[in-house]
Amino acid sequence: MRHNQAVKPTKSSPAPAREGIRPPSWSGVGVALGAFGYIASMTPSLLPRSLMTQLIASVLVSMTMYAIGATIQGTIRAIRVSVFHRAEPSHKPRLRLGVSVAAFLIAAATTFQGASWQRAQFAETGVPGGAGNPFLVVIGTVIGCSLVLYASRGVRRLGRGVATRIGRHARWPFAIRTVLGGTAVVALTGLLVMLGFAGSTLVFDYANNSTKGQTQPTSTLRSGSPASLISWDSLGNQGRAFVSEGPTLSAISNVTLDSAVEPIRIYAGLESADGLQAQADLAVADLARAGGFERASIIVYTPSTNGLVDPTAAAAAEYVVSGDVASVSMQYTVLPSFMSIILSQSTALDSGKILFDTVRTAVDQLPQAKRPKIYVYGESLGAFGSQEPFAGMGVDGLTQQADGALWAGPPANSEYWQEISALSDRGPTWQPIVQNGEVFRFGADTEGLREPDSPWGPQRAVYLQNATDPVVWWSPNLISQRPGWLSEPRGPDVPGAMTWLPLISFELVFVDMPAAGAMPPGIGHNYLPDIGPAWVSVLQPSGWTPANTVRMQAALESQIAEK
Repeated sequence: MRHNQAVKPTKSSPAPAREGIRPPSWSGVGVALGAFGYIASMTPSLLPRSLMTQLIASVLVSMTMYAIGATIQGTIRAIRVSVFHRAEPSHKPRLRLGVSVAAFLIAAATTFQGASWQRAQFAETGVPGGAGNPFLVVIGTVIGCSLVLYASRGVRRLGRGVATRIGRHARWPFAIRTVLGGTAVVALTGLLVMLGFAGSTLVFDYANNSTKGQTQPTSTLRSGSPASLISWDSLGNQGRAFVSEGPTLSAISNVTLDSAVEPIRIYAGLESADGLQAQADLAVADLARAGGFERASIIVYTPSTNGLVDPTAAAAAEYVVSGDVASVSMQYTVLPSFMSIILSQSTALDSGKILFDTVRTAVDQLPQAKRPKIYVYGESLGAFGSQEPFAGMGVDGLTQQADGALWAGPPANSEYWQEISALSDRGPTWQPIVQNGEVFRFGADTEGLREPDSPWGPQRAVYLQNATDPVVWWSPNLISQRPGWLSEPRGPDVPGAMTWLPLISFELVFVDMPAAGAMPPGIGHNYLPDIGPAWVSVLQPSGWTPANTVRMQAALESQIAEK
């Protein structure tokens, strides 16, 4: 009888690791690239980051780079084994562990420089708060990355489990079972997301129907009043706020030091009529009832989110024209901005165009001498939607249909903004000059409204776009292209240490967005210092003085402080 002998590994089967040496359960290449991603995540972006924001940025970028590295290493290993029939050398586990430890230590050491950059950015922008403690950043990132890694492995294990169960009932090839397992996991994830959105919608519907702290207006000049064609309860929470708030006659007179008239505010909620066109028709009918077509101007507002019309913008316009204006808007979603930007983009476009076209049609039916001027306003997603009536028609698209426009913080995917910006023949990306500024002007601050030093025509449009507003500058192009707004000269408050890195800059600017609206005036997505002066430029009030602007700004700041 022959003695048992150890089985010699064949070319097609990898050699077992040496006793006592277990391959690390992570990718060495992934850790190396993840460490690079962590270092990059500590570099400055458009806005300074709090501890929590920095942790989100570090985990997101680190795990993205880890996934790229793990994919590269896994692909190389698969090719080595399946094509060249070569097993992993026995020294590789030790090498992988050494590389991982070195990468971690180097990355952790750079945290102090990153914190220094963040402290400087907080100081220069005046943003409240401060940079996160470097040790907490390192520890939090390690914990966050570990959770993401093991959650991903859990999803992968689930997919393999599905593929195994399929194999018990059908003798399909391994590749097909793997694809089916992955598809099942993706479908399950999608279902859970849909259920989450559905549950969220119920919550936001409840908030939309809440009337807590709101008082029905009695003025016949407001939708929702007893005289209105639109019921108070149907306006939605933000619609009720819009029609019940705003500056009083005395407040307007205190700014202008002149007589004033009560402004008209018209609004149609989602429950006011069945469908966007029906809402627009009802809003225009209520506008006519309130005498809106007898005012000097009509401003068409497209809400930015769950029906919100920016109270600062509406009040500023009413101050500028001494109340002789009718403001009209309608709701198109109950969702907040972070969900609306994903789910309500097409509805925002439809809403902006339908309401404007309906108002425009009604004005065109009036005698030429009695037609009020028409202006449009939108901020953020509202700016995205309210530009739709003019898209594809260049400068003439605006001048042939409206008397002026003010758009604040337009998202980077706004078609009309891209179209007009592309006409620039000089000036930096963040403040381009189009056709010598005759119609369109771009303001990263109030000074931008005076650029260029040439005549501004009777029809005026303003894009307010802070150089530090990630809503304006976040674009898929950041993945592979260095943006023009990082060229010199850079816009106000854009850090000199900020640099472009493929894919990583795309993620860092994305992380900037949630906090952008909570920044101090003039930083990020906060346009308080520029809204009033921009309306002065667009509406061109007779006899307006710099002192009026100072008083208006004080009134707007007081209005915000009261909320």
